[in-house]
Amino acid sequence: MNRLAPALGLIGLFTLPALAATPLASQRATYALNLTRVRGHAVTGATGRLQFNVTTTCHAYTVAQRMTLLIRNENGVLSRTTSDYDTWENLQGTRFSFLYRETNGQTTKTVSQGTATMGPNGGSVVYTAPKPHIVKLPKGTLFPMEHTTAFLHAAAKGQSFFDPPLFDGTSVRGADHTFVAILQRRKPRRSKFHQLSKLASVAVDIGFFHRAAHDNGPDFRNQMRYYTNGVARDIRLDFGGFVMRGALQHLQLPPDECQQKPVSADQAEPSHTHG
Repeated sequence: MNRLAPALGLIGLFTLPALAATPLASQRATYALNLTRVRGHAVTGATGRLQFNVTTTCHAYTVAQRMTLLIRNENGVLSRTTSDYDTWENLQGTRFSFLYRETNGQTTKTVSQGTATMGPNGGSVVYTAPKPHIVKLPKGTLFPMEHTTAFLHAAAKGQSFFDPPLFDGTSVRGADHTFVAILQRRKPRRSKFHQLSKLASVAVDIGFFHRAAHDNGPDFRNQMRYYTNGVARDIRLDFGGFVMRGALQHLQLPPDECQQKPVSADQAEPSHTHG
């Protein structure tokens, strides 16, 4: 869910709890999406739903994300788009596999699929869809869950921004630049989701930039509030022509898979051969 302004200022002088060697929590989160702003006249209405599921084991994160949007255009025509994004990422941040599909009406297409590896001096992506090709990744590129962990570490150290390259598998061009503005830090406070009431949180604004572009504007931008276990609330998704806000409706934090069911070190990486 990493593809989700002036600084809002910091509240309090405190440090987020240290996250060293602590994987992000398994979660089952559902968000209601509602239109908050339109630019131009192409979109006159939109609503949607986002489901974000993470399973954390002793060795890897498995993520399944589904977003469904119902959009009304200026002629009153409704269109339904569903995106399915499935990934596997080892905890060391060195291996990553991905499958990203979009469904419009009755037509489903694979936007991108493949595997990526990273080492100390860079890495590469081997795409198998939509057509086979290989793209190099620059030194310091992070995969999605590692990216989230890294900016939470940056927040814990009091940094105000964080700007590594990111590869998330949602395009065929390789890594993008990201700029994460770390904004409003917040001490634990009561929440209707009791699992979050004892956790500190931080608001972030993330811009995604095409590495080959020369303009200053992001291709995509999102804002959200992250808790120290990796759960997000108050999501704002800026698609350019319109903006949607995501409200957390349901949240489950399953038991730690690493403690409940140890996974052998030679567990095979998902192949994502379906689709």
